[in-house]
Amino acid sequence: MVAADFTTIAELRQSLIRKALRYAIFAADASAAAVTAPFDSGGVLQELPSGYVPVGFTTTDGVTFSGDLSNSDVESGQSSSPTRSDVETDTQTAQWVPQETNAAAVALYENLPLSGVGALPGLGTATWTWSRPKTPPTRYRRLLFIAEDLNKATGEAIYIVRHMPSALRTGREDEQWTRTAEISRGVTYQAYLDDVLGTDSLTWIDGPGWRGLAPLSNEEQSVAITGGPTGGTYTLTYSGQTTAGIAYNATATAVRTALAALSNIGTGNVTCTGGPHPGTPVTVTFTGALAGTDVAQMTGSAAGLTGGTSPAVVVTTTTPGGA
Repeated sequence: MVAADFTTIAELRQSLIRKALRYAIFAADASAAAVTAPFDSGGVLQELPSGYVPVGFTTTDGVTFSGDLSNSDVESGQSSSPTRSDVETDTQTAQWVPQETNAAAVALYENLPLSGVGALPGLGTATWTWSRPKTPPTRYRRLLFIAEDLNKATGEAIYIVRHMPSALRTGREDEQWTRTAEISRGVTYQAYLDDVLGTDSLTWIDGPGWRGLAPLSNEEQSVAITGGPTGGTYTLTYSGQTTAGIAYNATATAVRTALAALSNIGTGNVTCTGGPHPGTPVTVTFTGALAGTDVAQMTGSAAGLTGGTSPAVVVTTTTPGGA
């Protein structure tokens, strides 16, 4: 087996550590449209469907997504560990504590509709009043959570979007009135299966900053021998350095060896496929320290080739690097 380099196989990438630098919670009645495409094909965040209202400021604890997973195990006399295990339940909840006294925060806490009959009137337009019904209704909501982070290299936004298309209030915290803290109305909502979407939760990650994390393309250049030479050698020049003579009928391995011998390329920074010459071009791919880079295009000299009809070395860039 080949010896491994821990740093290489671990792939530790600070750029993939995400934080919710900003986040927002939105709620809608079950009659509102579900969110199915929060981004366009280019990763641009789209407007929300009609009926979604923001919850506003929350405490610094943010949003906590919790899960309850339970398994059913089969135990056998011949084994000290279960011989079979099946998932029985796998539920997800979201918990947060709003700090604003707005229509969404109150409605989610008091189990009021967000629109239509029974909804609170516009802020400041009339008295807000509600009462506890004798039989509380079962009121499903559509919940949407959006977190914004940044791509450190580009400064562009990365969004994490989670949608619970059918969520039900399953808990609420104490509402405390005191001069030393805001009146808060903490709630917990559990996600339930939506018959149309076939799931209880959808999550997306996208945005211009996310697209910026895509690996940059490695440059590929094609080296072709024309004119049908029958002997001799040719050379390739890269950024001012020229290879030793390369046989007219060289394999891809021979071309790679010649290029890797240049000090401005080096071993491990180029691969070659295709060939052999002169009938088949060799594709040179810049890798390693030259990966994802728009490198200089090589030039070729056919001065050492013999036979054939006006043999030439043609180098073309087929895939620009760094794109």
